[in-house]
Amino acid sequence: MEALTRPKDDLFDNSTMTFGEHLEELRGSLVKAIIWLLIGLAVGLMFANRVVRFIQEPLKQAIIEYNADRDLKEMGLPDRKEDPQVSRFYEFLTSNSLVADVVYTLPSGSVPVATGDMVEPPEATGTAVESEPDEKNSPDVEAEAGESAALDIPERITTAELMKSMGTIPNPDELVPMIQLRRSERGLSSLKIEEPFMIWVKAGLIVGAVLASPMIFYHLWSFVAAGLHSHERRYVYVYLPFSVVLFVSGVVLAFGLVLHYVLTFLLQFNGSMDVAVEPRLTYYVNFVLMLPLGFGVAFQLPLVMLFLQRIDLIQTQDYINSWRVAVLVIFVISMIVTPADVTSMVALAVPLLFLYFLGIVMCAYMPRGRGLGSEAYDPA
Repeated sequence: MEALTRPKDDLFDNSTMTFGEHLEELRGSLVKAIIWLLIGLAVGLMFANRVVRFIQEPLKQAIIEYNADRDLKEMGLPDRKEDPQVSRFYEFLTSNSLVADVVYTLPSGSVPVATGDMVEPPEATGTAVESEPDEKNSPDVEAEAGESAALDIPERITTAELMKSMGTIPNPDELVPMIQLRRSERGLSSLKIEEPFMIWVKAGLIVGAVLASPMIFYHLWSFVAAGLHSHERRYVYVYLPFSVVLFVSGVVLAFGLVLHYVLTFLLQFNGSMDVAVEPRLTYYVNFVLMLPLGFGVAFQLPLVMLFLQRIDLIQTQDYINSWRVAVLVIFVISMIVTPADVTSMVALAVPLLFLYFLGIVMCAYMPRGRGLGSEAYDPA
């Protein structure tokens, strides 16, 4: 009686590789990926300055708007949303990056004139420089005189010299208060001399990694795919693009909409505690990178729901029955993440609700193929 045929224990008998050969393949893939990363870095450094300026813009705009709202409040003006004239003044402040300061000036007639020892006019010396008529009228002398006049800068007058010329101490009761509008120079600061350079390199590296990511993933995937079944590779081909789209959508939403409200809230919170804000370049860049990253990961919600359903941990009907609880949880999380106002909370909650119901649709109607969550089978 012939022995019963049994499936082979190793499906890759004809394509097996030693451990050293696997390491060699991995080394080759990593070297190619690193080469593409270096190429991307070289290109990314060309755009690093623009990227850093682009990242700084939301913070600068939030600071300008915060300063304008604070100035309007200190002036005792009504709400800009209710008064068109106040709204127009607010737009003038923000569009020109202006902040309001209260300054005190001396009363009219008491401001000293810059004469005498401070800035002595040429005719006040009482002497004249004699010269030959032909030399005085020569073109060379006239040109030199013109250049000298153009470069003649008055000496800087100090506060002590002004006080000396006044001869008296200003009376505080006679000072005239005035509102002065000046350009806001607040922005990011650095405490280390090498900090801007390191941020420049980091920005170039991030841009380079994004530009070179297709080729980097291609070489890494070529190593991983060699050890997968065809249906397993097909599973990756289906869900990986969908995951990338969700991740990019979360990043765009975070940077394009939510970041502005988060910065506004943080500035207002610091203002309520009477804390002066001096943003540091390194901390802010790290914050800007982590917030969109968190949103990109959160937008993987439909795939997480599908994964839990495919491994029979949570059934589709459980998602449907718990949709009210899910709505409450999503709004609470949105309120905590973006506690600026109702608009920012809704801006985050609505996409997450859409993704939750999209996950239910995927769990209910996406067919089970060979792969995650499918029945066990013998490939022999």
